[in-house]
Amino acid sequence: MESFSGINEKARYSCDLEIYPYLWDHHLEGKTILPAVESLIVLARAVQANYPRMTISYLQNASFHRLLPIAPDVTRQPVCVNMEFSGDGVMTASLRTSLKSKTGHIHREMEHARVNFVTADVPACAAPPFIAIHKLKGHCISVPAFTVYRDLVPFGAAYQNIIGDLSVSEEGALAYLSGGDNEADENLLGSPFPFDAVMHAACVWAQRFAGMVAFPVGFEKRIIYQKTRKREEYLGRIVPVSVTKESLTFDAWIYQDDIMCEWISGIQMMDVTHGRIKPPEWIMEGKR
Repeated sequence: MESFSGINEKARYSCDLEIYPYLWDHHLEGKTILPAVESLIVLARAVQANYPRMTISYLQNASFHRLLPIAPDVTRQPVCVNMEFSGDGVMTASLRTSLKSKTGHIHREMEHARVNFVTADVPACAAPPFIAIHKLKGHCISVPAFTVYRDLVPFGAAYQNIIGDLSVSEEGALAYLSGGDNEADENLLGSPFPFDAVMHAACVWAQRFAGMVAFPVGFEKRIIYQKTRKREEYLGRIVPVSVTKESLTFDAWIYQDDIMCEWISGIQMMDVTHGRIKPPEWIMEGKR
């Protein structure tokens, strides 16, 4: 555990994010958006740079307050990370950008993402038995990955990491996932692509059973037991925990063979477009 000089120790880390070409494949309503999984890597990198022995495999209370659009033809995006150690074993890190007024005289910071890195021992996961992960109860449909990314989660090739068919029933969703590729950083939190693809599965479930195109706005807990790697294959399973008109909550597990790599609980999904994007009718047909 990192040694801190005192309660409420604070630090600030500024950097320019390198905008690699693969990030352009992550877009919403015609705008390129920094993925939530990438914002977590930025936060982890800042914490490691300032507190090299700080544990970063146990994350809590993540929130993605505001989308961070990437302007066309930008190769670097200036950001800063504010960090504060609260004294109870929690390091809070928030990702911010600076917005200038038209006159250039007024600067205002905008927070895009926030997460707590916890120094406590990683708790055991109350996951269903591995053999049960492979099964979905109830009426189940299979949606080919090609259809998922053509009609339901229309991201570019770098973010098309559901493999084969996505199985969906009222009980949840199940799919094989790719560890992805490209220049993404896998050293801190593992490859970002399997976790990202798990949230694609949750998005499809939301379209079928809630009639909502939902995107992640936060999660309660993410524990990385074994880092996922690029160019490897995983099994992802999501389970709905709460469904309301405003938001949906899911738990998720990512396995490789029978080894659990990640447990993510309390993934909160909402319609961030406020109804501007709607599910295609076919995904909701015959759902009961």
